[in-house]
Amino acid sequence: MSTWFTSDLHLGHYSVGKTRGFDITDEHDYTLVENINSKVNKRDKLFILGDLAFTDKGLHWLDVVRCRNIELILGNHDKYPLRRYMEHGITKFHGFRGYKNYWLSHCPIHPNEIRKKTGNIHGHIHTFGDTEKIIDPRYYNVNVEFHDLHPVSLEEIERHFKEKNDE
Repeated sequence: MSTWFTSDLHLGHYSVGKTRGFDITDEHDYTLVENINSKVNKRDKLFILGDLAFTDKGLHWLDVVRCRNIELILGNHDKYPLRRYMEHGITKFHGFRGYKNYWLSHCPIHPNEIRKKTGNIHGHIHTFGDTEKIIDPRYYNVNVEFHDLHPVSLEEIERHFKEKNDE
């Protein structure tokens, strides 16, 4: 079993899909789901760190995701009642969560909250707009825009934090 992270899928959101180079929302959503399915297996754990879906149709794309162990860290655009997410395969919900040596959140947390040798795995910050990335080795942004529209493995994230701690 492997652990994977992603965020800011924005399924069903035409404008976000357009900024990512898609003219058709379904094409954007299909691509994201196929990218998840190309890496994440049925028995793996998938954390979605917020801003999952903007429409009912967007939520239905979750039905195509193979993984059956999906936890959602709620983001600022996750507006549906929790039962709606559960109907489409989300198994657990959090506003903020500790996992292994990391804090999981949608938005980056305050630097004072990050203890020594831990980090914050987050989303929320996009590649478009004024700020693109936090230049601080204690943060790791799993927004699909920074990862060729794919989820990121725990192993890759651990390598990032190990390299940054060794510097």
